[in-house]
Amino acid sequence: MTARERNSALIEAMIAEGTLRDAALVDAFRSVPRHLFIPETGALTARGGTLNAEGNPDRWLATVYADHAIVTRVEGPEVPPPRDHHQGPATSYSSAPTVLARVLELAELADGHRALEVGTGTGWNTALLAHRLGEGSVVSLEIDDRLLRVARAALREAGLSPATHLADGHAGYPDGAPYDRIISVCGVRRIPRAWQEQLGEGGRVVCPWGLLESAGVLMHLERGPRGTFVGRFHGGVGFVALRTPGSALPPMRDAGQQPDEYRLTQEDPVAPLVTFAPAFALSVMVPDWRMRRRWIGTGSGLWLCDRRGSSWVRIYPYGTSWMIEQGGPRSIWDEFEDALELWSALGAPPPERFGLVVEPEGGQRVWLDDPTGRSWPVGSPI
Repeated sequence: MTARERNSALIEAMIAEGTLRDAALVDAFRSVPRHLFIPETGALTARGGTLNAEGNPDRWLATVYADHAIVTRVEGPEVPPPRDHHQGPATSYSSAPTVLARVLELAELADGHRALEVGTGTGWNTALLAHRLGEGSVVSLEIDDRLLRVARAALREAGLSPATHLADGHAGYPDGAPYDRIISVCGVRRIPRAWQEQLGEGGRVVCPWGLLESAGVLMHLERGPRGTFVGRFHGGVGFVALRTPGSALPPMRDAGQQPDEYRLTQEDPVAPLVTFAPAFALSVMVPDWRMRRRWIGTGSGLWLCDRRGSSWVRIYPYGTSWMIEQGGPRSIWDEFEDALELWSALGAPPPERFGLVVEPEGGQRVWLDDPTGRSWPVGSPI
């Protein structure tokens, strides 16, 4: 199949499943094919396989038009390394086509809108926005100068030249404000103050949101009366976090600390932390924690800790049971148990029943069922 045929098949599939509905967006996807924005060498599949258009053009094209994210940049000075090479975390993706379609549909774009895009990335979403709204109505920001150079070249090849700037997305771009839409496919934990200030009356922010990367949701946030912003969550979505200014946190590492408490349980303690709905609830109801997989001789477990690693939980298989160890001034696992009990008592609500409120004075909180009802404060970014 040719690139045009594969692109057409992808679009028809998104239309058939109801992901892509707006006729103007359908036209944008038809006119701006994805392959123009994927490197011919150096990219990686979501599972870490290398993509090489010259070595295997059919496989490259099939992967480009599959409904999967493609890694286009990993942490470090070079392009993504081969599969068996040590690599850092991914810092740029070409988002899966259905994710971009969900984002753009949720934005409810209309003629005459001005849009700020945070995270140019490969430039594909930038190009879709420019085709839909017009080049002069789109401003796109990218913090990585190498990514921006590549994206600008791809945009030129596609015959488009929207305004692109090397800038920190947290600060927005005040020279182009106010915006009708602020759109990001990078995830945030708190809505930046600059976005609130640069969004016009009746404007809308669309972006991934999450306090735990494995339990992120797609969100739209609207500017309401008296400077309050109200957002609603729309199901799970994977994302790369918007790069946060400031010093890096200590690495999440089990340094062999001796626990203050041991607990043996027959009930799987890992399941709630790796299952989307309860993990999302825990990320909201229990403040300030991080998680990573932990491999030991008895099997796969988890390591959890607070921001600085002073309080922690170690979970691992122990025969036919599970061992839970915790230490530090906080009893994080006790907080988890209380939160799971509350979540169950509330009817085990899925993420779609939650939303976000940003108060005029800057406070942010996640609400359940109603913006004026039960809520939990959102702390500073982890």
